[in-house]
Amino acid sequence: MKKNILYILLALIIIIVIVVINISNVKIKQNTIEKFNSEFEKYKDKTLYGADILSIINKAIDNNKEYSIQKDEKGNYIANDENSLKVELILLTLDDKGEEKEVTYPMETLEKAGLEEFISSFSLTEFKITNIEQNSLHRISKITVKQLEM
Repeated sequence: MKKNILYILLALIIIIVIVVINISNVKIKQNTIEKFNSEFEKYKDKTLYGADILSIINKAIDNNKEYSIQKDEKGNYIANDENSLKVELILLTLDDKGEEKEVTYPMETLEKAGLEEFISSFSLTEFKITNIEQNSLHRISKITVKQLEM
């Protein structure tokens, strides 16, 4: 009789320890995602300049390298629903008629062209984050930044 009670208590203790560990792991994962998201959400609803955009792109590239995100044949990172991060820039240009139009570039295009070149051309240009998307884990997966003026 005492052995049965002892086995039941031991089983309950093991179950409680497993539940506590799982809850702790979920909380740690949530805190990690919240910390990651806050690195980018601090730019939301603010006027940004070239150096801010460079910081966002560098953080995204570092993230994708850290998690070994694969690239496609064009050299663009392939989005996954776990830990990839993409940044798109909408830049204003003039078309043949002299009218302003928007052209969207992935961050990889700017990286290939040279981020230092971007800074020298757009250091005083105003930008704004127009969209932040999250994946199924509620982790930021895509940021769209738009140039506000030419």
